[in-house]
Amino acid sequence: MNQVFIDSQRQATGYTPRQQSGAFNNAMAQAIAAGDPRYQMKQYDRAGFSRGGAQANRAGIKGAQDMADGMAAAYQGQIDDQQYNAMTDLNAQVSQEQFGQALGGLQQQNAYADQMARLQQMGALFGLLG
Repeated sequence: MNQVFIDSQRQATGYTPRQQSGAFNNAMAQAIAAGDPRYQMKQYDRAGFSRGGAQANRAGIKGAQDMADGMAAAYQGQIDDQQYNAMTDLNAQVSQEQFGQALGGLQQQNAYADQMARLQQMGALFGLLG
């Protein structure tokens, strides 16, 4: 007799909305921090020279670029998380469908075996009567 164990079937897991929100907020905070010209100014400092307007201008431009790139990366990360969740759900549904197909196949095999047993019984009965 064929048996199927359901214990191996687990619910698909992905990123929770709280995890997605936290990752997005963290990425946005880092992007906004990178947009601060004071944060960017340090890379243009040189020993023995005071800061000037050109350095502040370059730091402002670099900060705006980094902030825009960081925000784009935050939104892309959100899209990637949603895509991961969708693919995880899809794979779980495919697995469940395959599991259902396997159960259907087992039922068909069981019905076929029952019919063959009945035919053999009928054949044996006709052999005795004949």
